[in-house]
Amino acid sequence: MVQMTRRAALVGGLAAITASGSISACDSSSSPKDVQQANSGVELPTYTKYEGVAPDWAGDDVLLDGFKEYPADPVVGVNEPPGDGTPISFITNIPGAIPPQRGSNPFWAAIEEKIGSELHIEMAPNADYQTKFQTKIASGDLPDLINIPTNISDVPGLLEATCMDITEHVAGDAISKYPYLANLGPEYWKGCVANGAIYGVPVPRLFSRNFSLLTRRDLFEKAGIDPDVQPETWEELVDLCAELTDAKRGRWALTTMPGNLANMAAGVPNEWQRAEDGTFTHFIEHENIAASLEAQLQLWEAGVVNPDAYTANSSTKKEWFTGGTAAIDFDSFVAWTQYESASASVEDFSVGGIIAPSYQGAEPFTWLGGALNNITGFNAASGHSVETLLAVANWFAAPFGTAEYLEKKYGTEGEQYKLDGTDPIPTDRGVRETGIGLQYICDSPMAYYFPGDPGVPERQYAVQERMSQNLSQNAAYGLYSETLDQKGGDLTSPVWDAMSQMAQGKRPISELPEVVKTWRDAGGAKAAEELAEAYEASGIE
Repeated sequence: MVQMTRRAALVGGLAAITASGSISACDSSSSPKDVQQANSGVELPTYTKYEGVAPDWAGDDVLLDGFKEYPADPVVGVNEPPGDGTPISFITNIPGAIPPQRGSNPFWAAIEEKIGSELHIEMAPNADYQTKFQTKIASGDLPDLINIPTNISDVPGLLEATCMDITEHVAGDAISKYPYLANLGPEYWKGCVANGAIYGVPVPRLFSRNFSLLTRRDLFEKAGIDPDVQPETWEELVDLCAELTDAKRGRWALTTMPGNLANMAAGVPNEWQRAEDGTFTHFIEHENIAASLEAQLQLWEAGVVNPDAYTANSSTKKEWFTGGTAAIDFDSFVAWTQYESASASVEDFSVGGIIAPSYQGAEPFTWLGGALNNITGFNAASGHSVETLLAVANWFAAPFGTAEYLEKKYGTEGEQYKLDGTDPIPTDRGVRETGIGLQYICDSPMAYYFPGDPGVPERQYAVQERMSQNLSQNAAYGLYSETLDQKGGDLTSPVWDAMSQMAQGKRPISELPEVVKTWRDAGGAKAAEELAEAYEASGIE
């Protein structure tokens, strides 16, 4: 078994953050500092890694496990249906096509039988979900389970006003009643702490959302390039991209400008960082950010980025990658697996990963992905007990290798999947029927696995090993800033616009200090002060 090694502390955060919540809010009678102090006193659920299935490549509470195949005899961890026999309602986004609905979806019916309650799901496509969600909140007509995005304003206030306080049921060793939820590490649960209590269960992401350059290994091989090449320097990366570009034939190496990869390559740490004197700085203030922009401009001037990269949407860019008009995309492990699944029938299609090489001798970082996809809150007005809803969430948090995971992800053998050895291979019917959003009720940390092809998780785990050597986490995770909550997007949008222009040579990089000063004067400096105050109040050592 491959042993995972990494730095004892992740740069900028994991070792420095304790039980403080990732979100907090204040009302007229309490300050952000007061609330941060209250959050610091919340005991998080005791983490107990699930040991029922042995991985081929072992992770931990942050790094992900890898598996060559699905166990022949999946472990049954829940012996009785967790539902109470009455309908449970849920509202969620759907990343793909809207599936066959309840009453005409056998997979849905089978899940209801397993959990012991009807499951009424109100769904919307990703692009429409926030609008639907806000309308639902305004109406007050909320379901039992609520998929709450983490990027909306005043999440803490919403949690406290609408959701059950589940602290006494999950804090500390109380979580042992729900072993699949106990398998979720503390970094995930921090996101569910608000106003001195735990509201809802986490839908985990973290390392699965680490970004790298995803490569078409098959196209590399056709070009006579080592399919698993790992450039050590930015110049080597530019040369590689040049080999893969043929503009006359409408082919460019890159689907997009990998701005954050350039940040990592230039030694710019993730998002917010805390200095020894207690001050917080944003990555756009880092001394190496100009070097990152120079690295991006180098790619643009080399003509290796699709010229429509700044105007095309994400779906179009994915089509360039899967269609072979681009050989490199910049995306996450989640996207990697999705690409492999969507192109499983394409002969020789294969994805690899390249992590940030060094730009001008800098020590490159890997930015650790955001901890949560969403929080699932339990409607305080629900007729179901908190114990029932936690038991249901526990079922949906079942980890890889269990019978419950097989059922929630793949369905029933002979209907939604067929077996190849012990691996479940989705049928066309399975692809249509299983996408009903169950992963947003609760989920386990992603496992590196691809049915029928152990080479995929082996490559993914190898990239994870390289990434794990120098991880950088956002040091503001676990802290609250009223300024960022209220106008974070308005603050940063002009900065991203300016940087995009600089990366394309439309604006001189020398103007960056002016852009940063405008950001600071508009609220960036205030946000940094608030984060420093919140850190001090949190009790983090």
